[in-house]
Amino acid sequence: MKAIKIAISITLPFFLLILFASVLTTKPYLQFSKGKYENHSYIEYDHDYAIDRIIGYLNYQYDDLLFGSDENDTEILMELEDIVHMKDVKDVYTMLRLMALGALIIAVSLSFYLYKKDKKELYKTFKYIYVGPALFVIFVGGYILIDFDAAFTAFHGIFFPQGGWTLPYDSVLIRLLPTAFWMVSGIIILVLFSLTMGLIYMLNEKFLKKVTLN
Repeated sequence: MKAIKIAISITLPFFLLILFASVLTTKPYLQFSKGKYENHSYIEYDHDYAIDRIIGYLNYQYDDLLFGSDENDTEILMELEDIVHMKDVKDVYTMLRLMALGALIIAVSLSFYLYKKDKKELYKTFKYIYVGPALFVIFVGGYILIDFDAAFTAFHGIFFPQGGWTLPYDSVLIRLLPTAFWMVSGIIILVLFSLTMGLIYMLNEKFLKKVTLN
């Protein structure tokens, strides 16, 4: 029973974290961010077109990143190092989404099993499910606020140990997605994650607690 409770407490928060990370790397979010960072003033290519091609590549709508400054330009806009890094990003992005899907299936299946087996234990699981995520948010959020550059480097060191993620300041990716973009996005992800975990706690107290008392 304890193993089931631990599994739920890990897999559900993991799914939510990746879900919000995925939402903030969608085309609408990038278009909403357009013009909000200093680097964007230096962009000379079609901003919307570049977003469409890059996000489309991450979501398997396009097979490559061999696009120009606009839909009529045949000269490749991105340098080889940008393209190679984006291939690595796509591999990691795909892996995390598949892991998140698996985590969701596990969390839902085990929650259903625990509901049928022992509603009180399920209630207790969700009652304390916020503890791990809260520590994660405090640690990562503090890291971001205190020294974002170090946090950014550590993140890439974990997910891209082979290197190749340090790009020139004038590269397409750096101008389109500057450091400030990732800092803001990281904070938004943590805020949404925290609010959702809080909502789960409240719903658990309001509904599941009543079931366990009956």
